[in-house]
Amino acid sequence: MATPTNLVELLKTAAPAEVALAKLTSDNRAESLQAGQELVATSKTLGISARDYLRLGVDPTKGEFANSELDGYETALMALNLPVQDNFSKGIVLQAAAETFQTFPGVRALFPEVIDDIVHWKYRQSPFESTDGIVSQTRNVNGVEMLTTVIDDNAEAYQQYGSIAEGARIPVRSIRGSQYSVKFFKFGGGYEWTYEFARRASLDIMAPYAQRLEREIEIGKVAVATNMLINGDAIYGAAPVTSGKDLSALNGGTYKQGAIDWEVFLRWLVQRAQAGTPVDTILGNWDMHFEWHRMFAKPSIQAGTPQAEVLRQAGVNVADANPRFNFNVNFQVSSTAPSQKLIGFSKADTMEELVETGSDIEESQQAIENQKVKYVKTKNNGYRLIFGDTRSILDLSQTA
Repeated sequence: MATPTNLVELLKTAAPAEVALAKLTSDNRAESLQAGQELVATSKTLGISARDYLRLGVDPTKGEFANSELDGYETALMALNLPVQDNFSKGIVLQAAAETFQTFPGVRALFPEVIDDIVHWKYRQSPFESTDGIVSQTRNVNGVEMLTTVIDDNAEAYQQYGSIAEGARIPVRSIRGSQYSVKFFKFGGGYEWTYEFARRASLDIMAPYAQRLEREIEIGKVAVATNMLINGDAIYGAAPVTSGKDLSALNGGTYKQGAIDWEVFLRWLVQRAQAGTPVDTILGNWDMHFEWHRMFAKPSIQAGTPQAEVLRQAGVNVADANPRFNFNVNFQVSSTAPSQKLIGFSKADTMEELVETGSDIEESQQAIENQKVKYVKTKNNGYRLIFGDTRSILDLSQTA
């Protein structure tokens, strides 16, 4: 398959699996190794992963391995005899993948992808700490990304809220670039072992190790995102802080340091909504996560408790009841969030995650050439704030 120079050309030159992968499975080990290096290098040049390269470069509707239910990458795995799970009823065993990597050195370019698929098959669960519940969206970028800011176009010249009067100016906000670029961070790690070991062990022996690595990556990403939510970036400053003690005094209530009181919490949410930036996501550490559940926990009922008291404790609107509100707010855990503080923001317009595509290619190139299996999982991620006024911190650390 000719080397494409852009993604459109890659799509146009998509070939059946046996054609696109012919050199990878060559009996000539040198030719296979060179084909693997070319696959990795071309993927990096195009700014995509090896997985996405095969999705676009392999036509799953043609050839010996044609299957309308698979995409190009999945068709390539089938053609290369790289199963990602055991299926003894169909004669599929993971040991076949280990033999493929041993026989064709160029195929080792796909080793990280296959291990990832094995992990996802074995552990279908969401990590406790993840940026998925924090960021508005995730975008892939090929290089430098500049921070942007939003500027209101002469807000005094039109009505800021409500409908636009006949003949009035339509409010327009300008999105402008800045001289500051998004800072990218590398997350990850790896494991290494010999091919002699790999020949004697099924690939799923790596699954729990890879899962641990994935969790460590997510924790690192959440830590960086948490720091930016608190301190801001080069364009927007730190998030404003609201005192839980002061909010409690407004209600004339008692204040307990470090505890989430529903009256204080509700007043904070109302303040944010009145400012035009309602909170729908809360970020806090594990202690605050416990307090969150404690606030919404059902009260224990002792034998002989009057029915009115049972209803009152359950949140039913009876005399002197303390209702337990059903807040439309999601809690996300960050082990690096400050103690006794809650970070509130609106998920849709606060933070964006940027992924530098092709940044983990160098490790795959080494794995092709070395006589040791080197599984490396890395991600280059950066974060930027979309708007600067959507964040607020509720400080519950003051003493009464």
